Amino acid sequence: MARSLSHERKEVTVPLAFREGGEAKRWRLLQHGTGRRGWNMAVDEALLRSSPHPVLRIYEWEEDAVSIGYFQRWEEVPAGRAFVRRWTGGGLVDHAADLTYTVIVPRSHPVAHLSTLDAYRLFHAAVCQALLSLGFSAELAADSEREPSARCFARPVRFDVMAGGKKVAGGAQRRTREGLLHQGSILWPEEAERSRIAAALPLGLACSMRADLLPDRLTPEELRLAERLERERYATDSWNRQR
Repeated sequence: MARSLSHERKEVTVPLAFREGGEAKRWRLLQHGTGRRGWNMAVDEALLRSSPHPVLRIYEWEEDAVSIGYFQRWEEVPAGRAFVRRWTGGGLVDHAADLTYTVIVPRSHPVAHLSTLDAYRLFHAAVCQALLSLGFSAELAADSEREPSARCFARPVRFDVMAGGKKVAGGAQRRTREGLLHQGSILWPEEAERSRIAAALPLGLACSMRADLLPDRLTPEELRLAERLERERYATDSWNRQR
């Protein structure tokens, strides 16, 4: 079983430019309702390609879909379940009872220059902060379990979020010339508590990242790009069944 550590005892050093404020502190907060599986993935990619500011996006799913990592085989999807292939790696995530969020950081932002592991720890420290603020237990996994699994929540890796000895939050990343994309999932069976976590997550990120989150909406350009990406990529068998 993966050991755990308090995120308060193992902090990531935030880049100096980020601590000092200015434009680096300005983040967009997008709180979306339920969306189609292809639409959810398309919006994330559209924001990575076009947003000039970092983004925290919180959303849910119209149906009890699963998402699979970019490198996974689609045959690993449970029979009869709707699914979509993510642009990020990682394992299969069941979205029937989770809260999904995305962090997008443009290449020009200091956080985009953190190592993959440090960025993963920083984002999950924000999740821990949100859970702790609600009175839940939460800590970061100190190491990874050796036994591999195709399912994201079956195997904790280092700096995943743990509660009661179980993995409750994981994520996957992708880096491009535009910046950093982190897609995260918080597995929490009780719907009412998921709503509370969704409300607490922005404050958790603001505290952990020293960020000013400003409520926002998709621009017309982002909407058009997301519509095209859903139509041409995430809603197609050529993308979802490519492996």
